[in-house]
Amino acid sequence: MNLWTIIPVKLLHQTKSRLAAVLSPDERAELTLRLLERTLGLLQTVPLITATAVITQDPVVAEMATSIGCRCLAEPMGSGLNGAVTAGLALATANRATHCLVLPSDLPFLASDELEKLVRLAETAVPQPTLFLCSDQQQQGTNGMILPTDQEFQFWYGRNSFYHHQQEAARRGLVCQAVPLASFAFDLDTEQDYTRYTKKRSLLLC
Repeated sequence: MNLWTIIPVKLLHQTKSRLAAVLSPDERAELTLRLLERTLGLLQTVPLITATAVITQDPVVAEMATSIGCRCLAEPMGSGLNGAVTAGLALATANRATHCLVLPSDLPFLASDELEKLVRLAETAVPQPTLFLCSDQQQQGTNGMILPTDQEFQFWYGRNSFYHHQQEAARRGLVCQAVPLASFAFDLDTEQDYTRYTKKRSLLLC
């Protein structure tokens, strides 16, 4: 298995807009970079991951990604999240990736053992092409996905993407396996999420 990870990252000044009431633009940018750096570090601990590509228009994000050995691709103008992931998939496929792991950058408690568990599931999948999905806590968003690169697939990131990706798999004749992994489920979007994040982070640093 030749597995590439795809991580789309918006322009830093556009990230975490729902936290505007509790964090300044500079603080939100710093938070995004901190979470991204942590995620990229974890990915480097999983031997089965061949390469990681960060899809972004932000020069600071691109500089960080390339400084630690990641590939970087400029997000196509006006493409949005789905277009960014599609561009990342095309890059990976052009470099002979057999599978892609799509991750957001804002999973603050992503654990290396669960990351490796998901990757190993894909490695040992049945011969029939299989889509692996990890949802958020509400089972609405898609916080992790592994898909084969030799299958046509349309991404549906946005509202209820977990459901739409399952439906897309059915349309394409892919086996779809939902993988419940706790460290994938918590993402950092709302003020309530941020409060939980800061409390748990404080405990971990004690």
